[in-house]
Amino acid sequence: MSSGSTQVAVPGEPDQELQQPAPSKPLGIFRAIGIAHRTTWRSPQFYVLVVAAMQIFLLLIAIPMLRLLYQLVLVETGLGSIAYDRISHVLRNPLADLTLLLIAVVAVIAIMVELITLFVLASHNQDGDSTSFRLVLHQTWETIQKLAHPQGLLMIVYLILLLPLGQVGFATLLTKKVAVPPFVSEELSKSGTGSLLYAAFGLVMVYINLRLIFTLPLLGTTTTGVWGAFVTSWRLTRWRSLRLLGMLIVVAIPAGLASIVLALVTLAPTIAADYFRPPAAPWTAAFGLSFWQIGIFVITALLTIMFVQSLTAMMRDWLVRLPEDHMHTPAVITYSVPTHVTARRRKQLWGLAAGVTVVAFAVTTVLNYQTMVRLIDTEETEIIAHRGFLQGGVENTLPALQAAAKAGADRVEFDVMETKDGKFVVMHDSNLKRLAGKNLNVKDLTQDELTKITVRSGTMEAKIPSLEEWIQLSIQLNLPQLLEIKLHGGETPDLVPRLLAVLDRAGVTESYTYHTLSRQIVDELKRLRPELVVGFIVPINFGGVPEVKADFLVIEQQSYSSRFIHQAWAAGFNVIVWTVNDEQQMRQYVNAAAQGIITDRPDLGVKARNDIADDKGLAGRLSDAIERSASI
Repeated sequence: MSSGSTQVAVPGEPDQELQQPAPSKPLGIFRAIGIAHRTTWRSPQFYVLVVAAMQIFLLLIAIPMLRLLYQLVLVETGLGSIAYDRISHVLRNPLADLTLLLIAVVAVIAIMVELITLFVLASHNQDGDSTSFRLVLHQTWETIQKLAHPQGLLMIVYLILLLPLGQVGFATLLTKKVAVPPFVSEELSKSGTGSLLYAAFGLVMVYINLRLIFTLPLLGTTTTGVWGAFVTSWRLTRWRSLRLLGMLIVVAIPAGLASIVLALVTLAPTIAADYFRPPAAPWTAAFGLSFWQIGIFVITALLTIMFVQSLTAMMRDWLVRLPEDHMHTPAVITYSVPTHVTARRRKQLWGLAAGVTVVAFAVTTVLNYQTMVRLIDTEETEIIAHRGFLQGGVENTLPALQAAAKAGADRVEFDVMETKDGKFVVMHDSNLKRLAGKNLNVKDLTQDELTKITVRSGTMEAKIPSLEEWIQLSIQLNLPQLLEIKLHGGETPDLVPRLLAVLDRAGVTESYTYHTLSRQIVDELKRLRPELVVGFIVPINFGGVPEVKADFLVIEQQSYSSRFIHQAWAAGFNVIVWTVNDEQQMRQYVNAAAQGIITDRPDLGVKARNDIADDKGLAGRLSDAIERSASI
């Protein structure tokens, strides 16, 4: 629709479809999906193009703008990146704080443009209208203006934290990495109480997101403000959370089945090329990966539109059933002159969609060919057992070290803490509550006292080992070690020289590698022994490479990206990723030529690496790429 005056249709006096008497029962899952199906398939190519346009907007405008603002924060603070230990430094800089707030505002506006546009289209098309981009942008802009109110700050919390943490319904490029870091969830899962707390947190996030699921469509397609959208969504979803969850599942099932078929069709030619014509396999795999990428984008776009249309249909129906005394009953925005897609416009849309597809296929095929050629001969990734092999012994104990050797680990990562008498034990936790059931601190006990204490995990148990015992067994096993220096806050000033003296006596100082969360420890190790290989652990990092005098970086999975890896390599750092326990993710990091992965399952890591090395074809690597993009 290109012209016509704006109208509102209050729930008691709805326009067009809303003017019909409401059915006796609220709109259910299948009726809502039926409306979504009819509306979406009137012009599927149009919706796919709109979703593509939104992604291009994010990639070419929103993300570069956010990166520019982030670089301003780094300039204002004099940092190369914002690692976990530099967050307080940033927060003490008022100018950087204002810039961070501006980043949050820009991110919220970008997300609003992406998602509100889809809801506006859905609402107009369910009125039977064919809406022009001018009208869509006009209504989207009016929605963004609603944020110019103190209540608009609520949208920062909702869109940047609650929505991605709940992972219900909506997803956007800007918040795809907002999640509880795996190292946090994995540590919590190592105790019964922690597992329950993490599960409860996840359920609460899902529940809140289901109750607030109508916030965006209400904000974009009705006259309500920010607070009114939250309140009305909470009211609309009362006792209906399971129905909404069911709708999400039903809509997703066809998309899941279509993705499986697409994956099989994608893999078949490369499997054939591997067997019958290996020289043609790289180009075949490149064509296949491009076919998959475009196909999965179309499936995802249509899934998104089906979800948006279903949600809009439910919202419009349930709104008319709100009690008259509801304080925040909004009016639905409609337009007075309905128009329809002409045959000529439909042909133009198909032509545009075909042209975009051909260009995208050509560009991605060239890029994918280079990727496939590189994957044929990648460097070997080191498999590092995290605190030993935990299926063979309690973490950081001698049985776990022996089990890691039997599992074929290339190296074992273990933790060292200083004791009350200035000696060292192998222990991760500063308190013994989790593993020994004793509320005692390592810093308050001597080495002799600690090595008499039994630690347990499931049915396994062992004594806490001294550093000397661990070193001797590692020598007997001929197993390289990655020593993490853990701090509990009560260390002696000469901690590092004391530690090096123990290692020197055993003759393993230069054969070990080291890493730590402390920049000061990294600096001291490199000052005292420049020849040592020392790493800096980065559990949380926001863009860029930390400025530190280390030889390698140990990053948590959540901070990993190809962009970060190439920046680290350019800065002279090798990269190790922790804690990777999923076999498919292990394959991804091996294919990406990460220097090492730290894992609780070294047996799976060795198997994944060997399988990739033994597979001389490209079908397996193409399958890995398909699974990686499917998970995204």
